[in-house]
Amino acid sequence: MIKMVVADMDGTSLGLNEAISEKNSATVKRVLESGREFLFASGRPAFGMLGLIKKAGLDDKIRYFIAYNGGIIHDIKEGKNLYVKKLDFNIIKEVYDIIMKNKIDISFCIHEKNLIYITQDNEELEVEVSSNHQTKVFIKDINDYKDIDFMKILLVGKRENLETAAAKLQESAVSNDIKTMFSLDFLLEVVPAGSDKSVALKWFSEYSGIPLSEILSIGDGENDIEMLKESGYSAAMQNAYEHVKKSADYVTEKDNNADGLTEAIEHFIKF
Repeated sequence: MIKMVVADMDGTSLGLNEAISEKNSATVKRVLESGREFLFASGRPAFGMLGLIKKAGLDDKIRYFIAYNGGIIHDIKEGKNLYVKKLDFNIIKEVYDIIMKNKIDISFCIHEKNLIYITQDNEELEVEVSSNHQTKVFIKDINDYKDIDFMKILLVGKRENLETAAAKLQESAVSNDIKTMFSLDFLLEVVPAGSDKSVALKWFSEYSGIPLSEILSIGDGENDIEMLKESGYSAAMQNAYEHVKKSADYVTEKDNNADGLTEAIEHFIKF
């Protein structure tokens, strides 16, 4: 029996207008009203996720969510983080140095609440900044940020340049300390090794007492694969990458712009 539903945001729960549709919002409420738990799990920063949840009128319904690709589990009701997995600043500095020394044409970004510290601007970054309502601050000296806690690094740009960056990072001294994954074609996430949505979900499974075998996970991106594999039930969106679809029990006929989230939930849960 499914006792918890965990859903990605971008490409899964959100449509073209980057919002949770009325239909998907109603379905989430039905999940909660049936006595089940519902969590969003995203690479987005916590404050950005909370804004989307509030906009959908779900902030008094949903209690927990997973942000920063598993870097944080936040308790909305208590206004605090239950779980935090930070990036060591020495790793952040090393990744920064690799990108800058190799002159890779991408933007190196780190988040702090509604601020995003960046090395350069580009068209792809505008999408990220506008969707999370962030203020850009250009990095002058990376050491200025050594006393701030960061959960991940975001590398933003064209896919081929991001693949170059990923290859350089895998050849570097910090390769065993980090994990890289694409959340979108123009977004490469760098998180601590051993940190992703599935690791956070395992922690929350133990915290809530709901076994992984009774969890339905839904997603579309490379950063959802482990979560889909670890859950007892899983669904990939029609718009998901093909290798993501192969990791899921079910693939929706509708994409994220046509309320595929609702289709996935209704496939597994008969209300």
